[in-house]
Amino acid sequence: MAKKIKLLYYAIMNPMKKSDKIYVAVFLVVAFVIYLSFGLYHLTKFQTADERYWMYEDPKNGRIYAYWDAIRNGNWENTYINDKPGVSLAYVSGIALFFKNKPAENLFSEKSYERIYNPQEIEKTHFLFRLPLLIFNGLFCLLLFWLIKKFTENHWIALWSTIFILLSPILLGISQIVNPDSVLWSFSAGAIFSFFAYLKSKEKKFIFLSALFLGFSLLTKYSTIILIPFFLAAIIADVFFESAEDKNKTSREIGALLGAYATIIIGALAVFSIFLPAVFVDFANICEKTFFDLDGSQYIFTAIAIVFFLLFFDIIIFRSKIFFWLIEKLKFLIKFVPKILSLLFFLFFAFVIFTWISDAKYGENIIKNVSLDSGKSSAFAQKTFLERIVLEFMPLAFSLTPLTLFALLFILGKSIIKKTAYSKIIFFILFFLAAFYSAVLFQNLLVTIRYSIILYPLVLVLASIGLWEFFSWGKLKSINKNWITVGILAVSISSLWMIKPFYFNYTSDILSKSRIITDAWGYGGYEAAEFLNQLPDAESLLIWTDYNGYCPFLKGRCVMGKNNGKFKLKNGDAVPDYFIKTRRGTILYRGMWDTINSEYLCEKENTVWELTINGKTKNYVKIFKYEPENNKQCVYSRGI
Repeated sequence: MAKKIKLLYYAIMNPMKKSDKIYVAVFLVVAFVIYLSFGLYHLTKFQTADERYWMYEDPKNGRIYAYWDAIRNGNWENTYINDKPGVSLAYVSGIALFFKNKPAENLFSEKSYERIYNPQEIEKTHFLFRLPLLIFNGLFCLLLFWLIKKFTENHWIALWSTIFILLSPILLGISQIVNPDSVLWSFSAGAIFSFFAYLKSKEKKFIFLSALFLGFSLLTKYSTIILIPFFLAAIIADVFFESAEDKNKTSREIGALLGAYATIIIGALAVFSIFLPAVFVDFANICEKTFFDLDGSQYIFTAIAIVFFLLFFDIIIFRSKIFFWLIEKLKFLIKFVPKILSLLFFLFFAFVIFTWISDAKYGENIIKNVSLDSGKSSAFAQKTFLERIVLEFMPLAFSLTPLTLFALLFILGKSIIKKTAYSKIIFFILFFLAAFYSAVLFQNLLVTIRYSIILYPLVLVLASIGLWEFFSWGKLKSINKNWITVGILAVSISSLWMIKPFYFNYTSDILSKSRIITDAWGYGGYEAAEFLNQLPDAESLLIWTDYNGYCPFLKGRCVMGKNNGKFKLKNGDAVPDYFIKTRRGTILYRGMWDTINSEYLCEKENTVWELTINGKTKNYVKIFKYEPENNKQCVYSRGI
């Protein structure tokens, strides 16, 4: 009997003996199908803050159309459509122009301060621009699987990383939004992972891929210039790691690494210039607005040039003897610097999590007077250094699923105690995170989830390494990796299911419902419009909203924000029939809401509809009805 039980246990834990490649392929297909299923759901039924500028406004017909119109007419100067510059988005979402050449056509009609939208045409436009993004990022993740497998030499870590990336609520959510950040995370991950693969294999094809994806990263958002110094630092760190393992390189190998670096940078700049021909018209202005826009960037580029040419000079004159001497003297740092870095990140994440889930008074003092997306605000700059670190780490910590957060903390903890087979990769990723957060702290910039989107693929690779190390521990190593993968898929599906359809507003359940890490950012607009559209006189209603994402779905007349602060319309004074209020809009138009509440509304009595995103009471959308007969004196709280 005992033998039969053992055989049954073995059969369950080790299903049919087939090649791991088949299992991996099946799991990748399943993950991709799940990604598309959740991604296609609700794809057209929202609009976030800046999307309209890329799809059908600023200038007319949108920035994406403006780029291709400039290309078609040979007007190279006008290919500089935005300071991001967002050109790579024009190539991915620009597929929509094959089906709707003039995006703004039939979307709305202007009447004085008000607009009357065509919701059906709006949804069609959303579908055409968003579907290519969703498919592109999904397919790109399959390329990321191959790259991760190359530098980890572990197909299970590569598979789990790809599943985490594909089914991350944050990355799935941003992949539905027509914004440069939608492709920023994928192109930057492609560049970083290709470079890691080159350092591991020294195969020349990864030099080409690194240059290509770095070029498109720069075309997406100028903040990715951080990759230029990072790649050089990673080369130097790689030499130190190999020296510590008695794998001393020759002067020729150092030269090859520097040659690869120079090729990647030159190739990336060539890609940047070819696809943004405005560079050839106004080189100085474009460089100033992109590469030299960030504070201190000129010093970074100067330091890169000095280090590169010193290393190159040492190769030519001294056969790298000076560099090798420095390595010999400093290679002891490899023994404890990675551990210190792991310890710091472990403490940062642990402190952030404890501070916020414990509802400690200290947490209230940290967030006091600081808006989540205040950017370079004086309120944030006035915080102590530790408080600013807590605020910087908060969005990332609580936008990870509990499983990935646990796996991340596990690998950080283990890396403090002992070396692993992936210590070099862990160090490289943590070094990049340290450089990123140091840069934003230096600029007194409070990052949001969107601003730190570049970090998610890297952190999810760390989490996958953490899971691998956890299930390589003692008796846990006997658990079949296929069943672990099924568990990862199940947990990922549950996280997506609980937040659907507002994926980009995902917040881990370990953070209390009274705390938030992001605003709705346009989510809930469709649902609010649906409520108003079902009213008997929907088409004749006048609606005022304090934020984007609501008017496009309304059948009636719509006014947004300051466009009509005193509610004076074409035919004289008028008061909206309904007011739509959001948390972000309350911050933007605090004074206007004071006026609205004192003159038109008593919120408690006039609320007719309300939606909370992810159950977060502070992340709301509310509709108020103007009823003069109920306009009585009431106490109004300015809380947001």
